[in-house]
Parts: sequence; C-alpha cells; structure tokens
Amino acid sequence: MAVVSSDERAAESTRRVDPRSLGRGLHLFAVHAALYIATLVGAVANFALPVNVLFGAANGVFIALLFIIGHDAGHGSYVPGGRWNRWFARVAFIPCVHAASLWRRTHNEMHHKRTNLKGVDHVWAPMSKAEYDAASPARRWLERVYRGPFGPFIYYYWTFWLYRMVLPVAPETQMQWKKHLPDSIFVICTFALTLVTIGLAGHALAPQHSLWRIYLTGWLIPFAIWNYIMGASIYLNHTHPAIPWFSDEQTWSFHRGNVLSTVHVKIPRFIAPLYSDALAHTAHHTDMSLPVYELPTAQAKLKSMYGRGVQEYTLSLTEYRKIYTACKLFDFDRMCWTDFEGRPTASTWATKSLGH
Repeated sequence: MAVVSSDERAAESTRRVDPRSLGRGLHLFAVHAALYIATLVGAVANFALPVNVLFGAANGVFIALLFIIGHDAGHGSYVPGGRWNRWFARVAFIPCVHAASLWRRTHNEMHHKRTNLKGVDHVWAPMSKAEYDAASPARRWLERVYRGPFGPFIYYYWTFWLYRMVLPVAPETQMQWKKHLPDSIFVICTFALTLVTIGLAGHALAPQHSLWRIYLTGWLIPFAIWNYIMGASIYLNHTHPAIPWFSDEQTWSFHRGNVLSTVHVKIPRFIAPLYSDALAHTAHHTDMSLPVYELPTAQAKLKSMYGRGVQEYTLSLTEYRKIYTACKLFDFDRMCWTDFEGRPTASTWATKSLGH
C-alpha cells in the first residue's frame, strides 16, 4: 500500500472536479468592474471634496477586488481555459498597474513554490538580527517603519510595485526581461490611458475642479488605498507570532510553508464577500487551482483535517497590535520571532516539533 505524504493529503483535501465556471467568472468580473467605474466617476464628479474623497477610497477598494480576480486568473484558476485566464489577468490588473507575467514570476513561481522560505519568497520576509545589525541606519529605520502599525502604507509601493510588478528590473526577472516586456508595455500604455481618461472625465464632469484635485481623488487616493489593502493583506496572511519562517530547504516543506505558515484571517463576509473569500488563504496555498469562490469550503475541509495546525483568527485592532508588536525580526536558529534587540517575543518553533 502506497504511503501518502502530508503534502499530498493537504492538496487532495481541497481537490474536486474542476470547479471553475466561465459564467460565474464573467458575472463577478462584470459586477466589480461596474462598481470600479461607478466609484471612479463619483471620485471626480461635481461633488463636495469630502464626497469625492469617500468615492476615491471606495474606488481603491474595488481596485483591490479586481486585483483578486486578476490574481486568480494569473494562477489559471479563475475560469476554464488558459487564454481566458491570461486576458482576465491582464484586464483586471489594469487599475492596479501590474504586468501579468511579472506577477506570475514573483507570485506563482517564487512565493507559492517556497512560501516563507527566506531568500526565495520575498513577501514580507523578516530580517534576522545579524542582517538588521549589518544594515545601514536608513535601512534599519525603514525596517522599523515596515514592522510598525503603518508599515503597510508604504511597503508594497517601495518593495514590490514599480520594481517588481511594472518593470522587469528585479534580479529574478532581469534574465528573462524580453519575455516580460510585452506585458510591461501593455500595463504602461494602459496606465497612461487610465490617467488620461481620469483627467478627461474629471474635466467633463466637474470643469471647475482643478487638475490636481481630479488626480488626487481619482487616482492618488484610490491607489494609496489599494496599496495599503495589498500590503496589509499579504502581511497578515504570512506574519503571525504562531507561524515560522525558514532559512533553508532542509527545514522547509510544502506542509510547513503552506499549511503551518499561512493564516486564515477572518472578517465578516458581508463587508466584501470576494475579499473575505480570498482570506481563506491556507486553502489557496494548498491548492492554487481553486477559484476564490471555492476557498471557504476548502478551508473548512483543511480545518477539519489539521485542526489547530491551521492558523486562523478574526481580524481586530487588538489582534493586529499583537502581531506587529511581536513580529519584528526572526531568529532562524531558535525558530522564533524577536524584537529589534533580538529578545524572543513568541514561542520557539523547534524544527522537530513542526512535524510532517
């Protein structure tokens, strides 16, 4: 009788007959694209400035929700068919200004293949005490900002967006820059078209408003909100006092990286159903072929299999404070989170106790 590994059991627990639906995918995209356009119109229309700002903030939320669709399509899991998924990814990524092929390289081929493995997965990878001490004063100051309560406001801008998601200049994409160039050109051109459209729409709807105000409420505020949501989401999905990071392949495994090191962050589903579904993140890492609308069911199955081995919590300010207070640096020898002085702030994860 063949022995089934924990990695295979985890993936098998979420696998079903192809759950992707073109009809459902088109419907979700149409609804969220329409709401994105409607809130963008509200952000530049002839309203009082506070109303424009509120619409701009809402527009940032819908950029994030369209990103979720593009994220699934980038995995090929949103709808049936490779060509459909490729174009869903390109179009859904226009508002967030991401080149689809660069996203697939950084996210699919690095983050997912070696989740929470330092040196391969760059998403909120923690410094060790030695790395922090060897860094320049400016870099240490930046790390303190990143690991504080307002870190997500700037993290994704500075670490990922232009450097990894628009231009093929990061070390992991430089060697194949020609492969990524068409998508980079596409996203730069559509970004320029988006800015022109926002300016023209603002002038037509509210000719008395200055151009700076139109771009403040129609692009700067929405893009800042989207970047914060993205930075905070990927931080919360993979950072918690109860989950480890790994420094080498010997201590890392699929189960440790994708089940033990991925968090299900729970929020009330009525706030943003698509976002709430996407936060069932352990299920997504266990089986990337699942579309976002199937993740809650798969997450429940994983929870029934692994119990407390699946990390989850309900998001609150208290929980967030606990996380950013404890998770400053990571000690890869003692396998625990520490403060900036190297003092442990969470329980030690002895490799032998991780199991599997």
